[in-house]
Amino acid sequence: MRLADPAATLACVSLIFGLLLVVFPVSFPRMIVQNWQNARLTPIMILFTVSLNLGLYLGVAHQRSSRPGILASACLGSVPVFLLAGLNFLLQATIAHTLSLDIPNAFARVDEEIIAHTYFALIASMFGPFLLIRLGQQFRNTNP
Repeated sequence: MRLADPAATLACVSLIFGLLLVVFPVSFPRMIVQNWQNARLTPIMILFTVSLNLGLYLGVAHQRSSRPGILASACLGSVPVFLLAGLNFLLQATIAHTLSLDIPNAFARVDEEIIAHTYFALIASMFGPFLLIRLGQQFRNTNP
């Protein structure tokens, strides 16, 4: 597995996320914030990243005519869940800290933090499993 394979997908996801922010500057961020407030954002992101990662992994395995490994499939299914859950706790702490500062327009800043966190968590949860798979492949190849 090369890291260039998920990098192209991440570039497309970044482009789509950026275009949605440009084309829908009010409704797209509002949709993200409302889904976060209703506790639906993390499950949606988990479903999206796991399905995209598995689809990408199976596509690369098909191109290289190799069988997908159980360990790699388990990594692609579990690492995004753990990353997104952990990053959600980090977002909660960041929001609590922001609201405790008593700054003007704190709620607007919280909305911006939610949107930025959503983007970076999406990218991290898509790239993290492939990075672990690649590191595992290097370890396996150096230790016979």
